[in-house]
Amino acid sequence: MFFYDVLKANRNKLNSFEEEILQDLLDNRSEVKSPTVRDIAVKHFTSPNTIIRLVKKLGFSGYTSFRENLKAARQDGQTLLETTSLDEQIIKTKQLLNDELIKQVLVLIHESDKILVDGLGLSRFPAEEFHFYLEVLGKNSQLFVDPHMVKYAAKKLTQKDLLISFSISGEQENVLIPATIAKANSAKVISITGFSQNSLSKLSDLQLYAMTDNTLINGLDMASRLSFTYIVSLIFREYLATYN
Repeated sequence: MFFYDVLKANRNKLNSFEEEILQDLLDNRSEVKSPTVRDIAVKHFTSPNTIIRLVKKLGFSGYTSFRENLKAARQDGQTLLETTSLDEQIIKTKQLLNDELIKQVLVLIHESDKILVDGLGLSRFPAEEFHFYLEVLGKNSQLFVDPHMVKYAAKKLTQKDLLISFSISGEQENVLIPATIAKANSAKVISITGFSQNSLSKLSDLQLYAMTDNTLINGLDMASRLSFTYIVSLIFREYLATYN
């Protein structure tokens, strides 16, 4: 199992303090080979036992196992050229996906009578691309600009329908409300979000996670959606291979 698959499966077991330590380790992964457990404990004003408990919650036998797997995951993302943050987003997003999950997504798309695609801000662009692909595949797909129309369309969904929602944070009200309405109508929900615990993924029947950045310019969310586009293209190609 890939390093990021393990994180996906067990990260929700961490408390807020442990999550803070883990995020620091991930942000400084290039240095993980040198700090000891004691070094990390001192940096975060805690005890070495706290670090050991953290990595064991994640499914590793100890800190050494965690460090070596993180190192291997980093090496997997390297080529003859130095990788950029965008390269790593795609590599890590690929590691967060698995064949069984993609198969379940394909089945829901194939069996749904109607599909409502939702995305706000810059997430609207991969949502629009997905909507276009679905129409090419002959699916009854809907996409609306107005959040009120999205809510209205969600009210029309039934147990035979599907909502696919894009959001990096998974916490915007205009994304959560349509998902809540869709679930109340027994429709299925697929979320495509950043790699974090979030309200949208908790509402969803299937959760797809993407590695993203946190770029803000003058308070505006300018994070890259490249990993969302990767997921959209992957699903489209896998659907063609499976059903066409």
